[in-house]
Amino acid sequence: MAYDIVVSESGSGYTPKAGECSREIHARYWTYGPDGKVYPTWHPPRDASGCAFGHEHGDDPRTSDLFADAKWPYFGYTSEVMMASNPGGAHRHEDHVGHKVLAVNNSNVIQGDNGTSFFPPQGTTIATCDILLKFHQGTHSPDAFTNNVHELIYNNKCTHRDNNQVTEAKFTALIPNGRPGGFGATDCPGPFNNKFTNVGPAIPADSPSDTRSLGRLITDAACVQAIREGKTHFEVITGTEVPFDTNDLHEFWFSDVTISTSQLSFTIQPLFYVLNPARYYDASKPNKLARQVDLCYEGIRGDYCNTVRRITEQTGQRVAWDDPRSPFKGTLREFRAGGFKLRNSGPTSVYTDVYGRNASTSPFNGSIKQYFSGNHAEQNMFVRGATRDYAANSADQIHAPN
Repeated sequence: MAYDIVVSESGSGYTPKAGECSREIHARYWTYGPDGKVYPTWHPPRDASGCAFGHEHGDDPRTSDLFADAKWPYFGYTSEVMMASNPGGAHRHEDHVGHKVLAVNNSNVIQGDNGTSFFPPQGTTIATCDILLKFHQGTHSPDAFTNNVHELIYNNKCTHRDNNQVTEAKFTALIPNGRPGGFGATDCPGPFNNKFTNVGPAIPADSPSDTRSLGRLITDAACVQAIREGKTHFEVITGTEVPFDTNDLHEFWFSDVTISTSQLSFTIQPLFYVLNPARYYDASKPNKLARQVDLCYEGIRGDYCNTVRRITEQTGQRVAWDDPRSPFKGTLREFRAGGFKLRNSGPTSVYTDVYGRNASTSPFNGSIKQYFSGNHAEQNMFVRGATRDYAANSADQIHAPN
């Protein structure tokens, strides 16, 4: 089903623009899932034939030290499990372009790092980790205004410095990012998560709620108004008060996932941060969806809009939201594996439902097989990821939706 969607004309699939790679070329990028079914997977922004796909999926998973074991990520596997186990119920269908991969090798875990600082602190390295994850984060559509569960394929292998013990997790689930039905506020105009905007019902209706993390913090019209009014905020990097601008039209997605049994204690607290989403929330717009690039023609300050206005001055053309020349395309991302705790004195194979709940040592209808290994004395570990611009090569012609 997941593969059928991506090769069809479905809005969740791949819809090439004129001159972009055909659906037939795009369909060549597939892999087998744990269930033996065929799933779409990672592909480069451009095919070897030279055509561009117009979207990207992040890091090449083959660059990861974990690839030999983890192999290609299977986009949409959790939705397939959900549908197969409950064919008459509601299902979670995520669009193809939102699947993003992060691969980081030899990431040092610093003692005392809790992730609150922009840069990692100085200190003792307590572990070294390899991370290969795939997360679905669409920042161009209204989907995340209400829907809080998003697919995570998580591989993390850490070697502890004190005794060289290895702790490893291979975990796949639709994880909740905050509460269903709405989203929290960003730091523009701030403070973080100072309000929750109720938008509408989530799909599926039984989407679990994550109340331990900040959840999905999405830019709304209040941030735009703060920019117009010249309001300021404290900039961590420069240590000064600066006006809000287009650099603050960003999104932060937090999550807190825990599995706890008599033998297993597993917690991850990832962060997915996008600096240049294509959208913001505006209740006055159709589908409550507004385009950031349109603000550039309303005098909004900031480097991103300066770029857009220069293009219009030079060409006489208005830059559309899905134009490759628009800087608002969800390509500048900071992904952090985040908080990581794992102790397991039981079997390494554990089975959960699609939401990562109801852990069992035996498979059951609708279950997903997980892997947890390691019983090192508990440490507070924060695993840093990477900040990367996946549209750095303009020849890739990446554009929203992405």
